[in-house]
Amino acid sequence: MLKKTTTGFLFLLILYQAQAQSQLKELLEISTANYPELQAKRLETEAAQKLVQYERSDFLPSLDGSYQMVYSTNNNITGMFLPGQVMPISGPPVLENSFDMVFGSAAALLLNWSPFTFGKRESKIQSAKFGQELARHQEVLAILEHQVRFTEAYLNYWAAESIAEAARKNRDRYESNLSLSKNLVDNGLRPGVDSAQFRSLFVRSKIEYLNAQKTAESMLARVRELLGEDQKPITLDTSLKRQVPIQTEEPMDSHPLLERSKVQTLLANAQKTELNRSLLPDFNVWATTFARGSSILFEGGFNNPTDGLAFSKYNYGVGFQVAVPILQFSRTSKLVQRQNSLISAAEAYEMQIERSLEKDRTVAKVTLEKALEAATLAPEYVQAAEYSYQALQARYDAGLINLNELVQGQADLAKAEAESIKVMAEMWKALLYYAAVSGDMEIFLAQLER
Repeated sequence: MLKKTTTGFLFLLILYQAQAQSQLKELLEISTANYPELQAKRLETEAAQKLVQYERSDFLPSLDGSYQMVYSTNNNITGMFLPGQVMPISGPPVLENSFDMVFGSAAALLLNWSPFTFGKRESKIQSAKFGQELARHQEVLAILEHQVRFTEAYLNYWAAESIAEAARKNRDRYESNLSLSKNLVDNGLRPGVDSAQFRSLFVRSKIEYLNAQKTAESMLARVRELLGEDQKPITLDTSLKRQVPIQTEEPMDSHPLLERSKVQTLLANAQKTELNRSLLPDFNVWATTFARGSSILFEGGFNNPTDGLAFSKYNYGVGFQVAVPILQFSRTSKLVQRQNSLISAAEAYEMQIERSLEKDRTVAKVTLEKALEAATLAPEYVQAAEYSYQALQARYDAGLINLNELVQGQADLAKAEAESIKVMAEMWKALLYYAAVSGDMEIFLAQLER
């Protein structure tokens, strides 16, 4: 029975540790799914996809239907047309002005189709595709930037909460030493000033603990804001307490920032092609069928004003039209020159980003190496300070040293604990920086699962 209980307890302990170790990764997934800015980026990518579909649908013909009914004077044999899709019919005017009002009606179907566009349609589709690709890369970059921002905020919270816990331990040590000094003073083994000094230090340690708690709460509020979720409990990830293995050289794939810049250059070139092709002719096929009703008689006058509500004439027509923008060459050439400048600017930005990323990768690699070395020394620092403090406390209890030496030893231990937490946080931040400039958060996340 005891064996089963022990096995069950160990299983629950392992399960709890696995859950605790994945806390940061789980929060990162929630933040990526819920943060409003990233939701907006996903919707922008979806909108760019719809634009590509819209440009492709330009091959389909348009068909417009219309119907109109008018009540007007009969000074023209055709009566009056409202602006719309009906092809107008001209005719002679009546002999004299008449202000008698009659009804007229018309209905029409108008088809317009451009079966080929001399490359105009293809250039618009290509621009839309690069726009979609740009939106996708902007979404990927926004996700990376947010994940880095959230992880850094969480590391700051982890460090602040850990420092608050170290401040609590230091407060408890002062409280214990205050109780011990009172006993020594009561027994005449120590002067009364020792208790007074310990009380002063104990009060100061409580204030430092309160300040550390305040800092941790402010860091937690930042994490909560970036999480995009108010109900999820936020706890400390226990895997952040251990050291990261020495990193091997990672293959540097193209960074999302550089990929976005490359697509911006391609988009600028596609837009230039679109401008150049806008000077090519437009070829349209037109077809129409329409019906006309009018109260006006051929010889003039009318019988019944409402006769025009019924259709009396039916027509159809088909043809094609070629239009050349003759006077647009001069204006469009200025836009092409402007686009050439934008292309050159995009290429220059691309070169600058590439150089900047190369520098950042070099700095990130060195920073990570030094942070890892410092992290290996941190436990020794704390261990040595704790050993020294325990030895000083024993000597103080035995009356071999004065209070100042013990206080200094305790201050050194508190400093070592705080510095060790900062060193561990800087190690994880250095790894985060290395992952950010590599454009791959998996470099960071993989270390949480080891």
